Amino acid sequence: MTERMGEPADRSRPLVGRVALVTGAASGIGRATGLRLAAESALVGCLDRDGNGARDVALAIQASGGTAVGLTADVTDAAAVAAAISELVERFGPVGILVNNAGIPGAGKFIDVAFDDWTRVLDVHVNGAFHVTQAVMPGMIAAGYGRVITIASESVWLGNTSVQYATAKAALLGFTRSLARQVAGFGVRVNAVAPGPVETPMLFDNSPDEIERERATVLIGRFLQPDEIASSVAFLAGPGGDAYVGQVISPNGGTVFPG
Repeated sequence: MTERMGEPADRSRPLVGRVALVTGAASGIGRATGLRLAAESALVGCLDRDGNGARDVALAIQASGGTAVGLTADVTDAAAVAAAISELVERFGPVGILVNNAGIPGAGKFIDVAFDDWTRVLDVHVNGAFHVTQAVMPGMIAAGYGRVITIASESVWLGNTSVQYATAKAALLGFTRSLARQVAGFGVRVNAVAPGPVETPMLFDNSPDEIERERATVLIGRFLQPDEIASSVAFLAGPGGDAYVGQVISPNGGTVFPG
């Protein structure tokens, strides 16, 4: 039986030989995603502005028998991003899988939001994705293979977070869909994952009352776990994701039915 382009011969190791870069990898969804991709035999670059956190994830992957390196960069700094990616490529080879996960929360009612906070949130989510994706895209096009998976949020439909956060995540959906059209013909698949409320440090920045109100919106009766979001990312990164172009999948526990 002939294998499709990009599909591994060994389906028990679907990402063997692939180099993956995960941003915001030091904790939460990013950490879980790095661990999951490594478990499926990807060579993982764990990038975070918290260099110690990124290295800790890489060490955890190595302790589990995987291959990884910790990389330090703020995704809003194009030069730092380029340097980190150069280090990854030198160690493992061209990046074939990119997970744009780096992000920060926003706080406050819109009328009280300082412009600096507004721009910082958009800078990290949107400009950060631009810097990292543009840095790896030429290599993906040259290879005729690539996966770009961007972490969005249920807030793009519900508007249940700060205006700056919801705006940034909505912008990432436009980024995903437009880029997907431009590069699908080169073998590069661009998609997004829009999670519901996930048990991460960002969630617990809220007050106890806010956390309980959020929990009540989840039909399955509990918050999602980071590894559940990582499973969606791994699916899109693997052979099963080849038919997905410009799509948004939403593991949200029933908070919203996008359609």
